[in-house]
Amino acid sequence: MSRIHILASGSKANAYIIEDDSSMILIDQGLSFREFSIRAEKLGIDIFRIKAILLTHEHEDHIKGVAYTAYKLDAPVFSTAQTLNILNESTKRPIHCRIVEKDRTIRLGSFEITPFEIMHDAADPVGYLVSTPCGETVCFATDTGKVTNRMMSYINQGTSIILEANHDPAMLYQNRKYPPLLKERIRGPYGHLSNDQSLDALDRMGDNHPRTVIFSHLSEENNSPEMLKNLVIDFKKTRDLDFKAFIANQNNPRSILLS
Repeated sequence: MSRIHILASGSKANAYIIEDDSSMILIDQGLSFREFSIRAEKLGIDIFRIKAILLTHEHEDHIKGVAYTAYKLDAPVFSTAQTLNILNESTKRPIHCRIVEKDRTIRLGSFEITPFEIMHDAADPVGYLVSTPCGETVCFATDTGKVTNRMMSYINQGTSIILEANHDPAMLYQNRKYPPLLKERIRGPYGHLSNDQSLDALDRMGDNHPRTVIFSHLSEENNSPEMLKNLVIDFKKTRDLDFKAFIANQNNPRSILLS
């Protein structure tokens, strides 16, 4: 069986675990190690089974707890060379780094993992396609301002997709707390996907739809889970689709069984 454990997802912190019967990997870790441990324990996870940490990019909400977590778990950290360089510059703690190359598959435990290019205002950000022995393929695509054809070639392979749905354009536009430049950055090609852009990516899959979609990285300021839920219900109904849909949360960890 394969599971996805969502320990945190949003603008403040992100941490995801993919698990099968023999292996467990962590993707990003933006929580303190203490909070990460508490949330993992609530989900019944033995974090010392984690054998590797994958990083998508170097923003604080994705790497805050990485160095200490890697030290405590004695786990290597995998990412692109530029991301790892920035991580090493931000900590005095020694990290066992392993460089990955986009579009080149590596094997970690029982998983086959392929990094791919995403569009975000970071040094060299990536998403990940993770294949499990039981036939599940998880496509992890968050923190991207647009979905390119190259990204779609990986999304189309996912039996399960973790896809960003960061904001509602109207809520972002009306948010008086956000200065114009920040709004422009969020909705730009190197920012974050809106709800509509996320659903458009699923629409582009045609008949090749996944069994599970996890909508992630929702902004607490500029999105509404209830709004997104209704959009997804309408989308599935008008296209006669039956995939399982979940909305990840910043503060409520949960586990999702894939097979």
